[in-house]
Amino acid sequence: MAKSKILFFDAGPIITLVMSRLIGILPDLKKKMNGKFYITPAVHKELIERPLMIKRFEFEALQVEKLIRDGVLEVYDDVPHARIEELFSLANTSFMIEGKPMEIIQAGEMESVACALEIDADGVVMDERTLRLFIEANMDMKKLLEMRFQKEVMPNIARMNTFSAMLRNVTIIRSVELIGVAYTLGLLDDYVPDEKNGRTRLLDAVLWSAKYNGCAVTEHEIEEMKRILLG
Repeated sequence: MAKSKILFFDAGPIITLVMSRLIGILPDLKKKMNGKFYITPAVHKELIERPLMIKRFEFEALQVEKLIRDGVLEVYDDVPHARIEELFSLANTSFMIEGKPMEIIQAGEMESVACALEIDADGVVMDERTLRLFIEANMDMKKLLEMRFQKEVMPNIARMNTFSAMLRNVTIIRSVELIGVAYTLGLLDDYVPDEKNGRTRLLDAVLWSAKYNGCAVTEHEIEEMKRILLG
């Protein structure tokens, strides 16, 4: 039997899949991967506890709650608090704006990557761009933050590099990549329209749906994914 794949999910990709009406791929992906799909307590709070109190998001929360009830998602409670505090301290003092440190990383994101490190998970599913860029290309962070806040940002290179080095073994996966895997495995075949380029239309539709529902992916990246997946 193939080794089980262990993934931690941040809140963003699950919200993207729910809003894109693609959350149904998770049970089948879990089976195909012989996998364990985890969320942390902070992610559980963001996905279920808070939304259940807001009428607009209540049904989305119930959909995620059902995934937990069905065993598709599991809450990972053994959170390494000391490591998380160390990472928070580094990340949220790596950039200054108007003389004050910027809090750029959220609890759910940090718990997910810290837990993934702790048990050597295969990846963290995360759509938000900031932490992914911090891990993969931290020198681009200054430009991103200045564009986002329209103010000069002062980086602390030593802290940035220490943080990135601590997380260098974490693999970040976006919801669009999960959708691409689902497409390749035939999990979306029921939606292929009866037309000449039906598979192309389907793939284009699901990738753009993910983008419009929160996944940080560019048009160029979508076109590149289509080129690869369609051969």
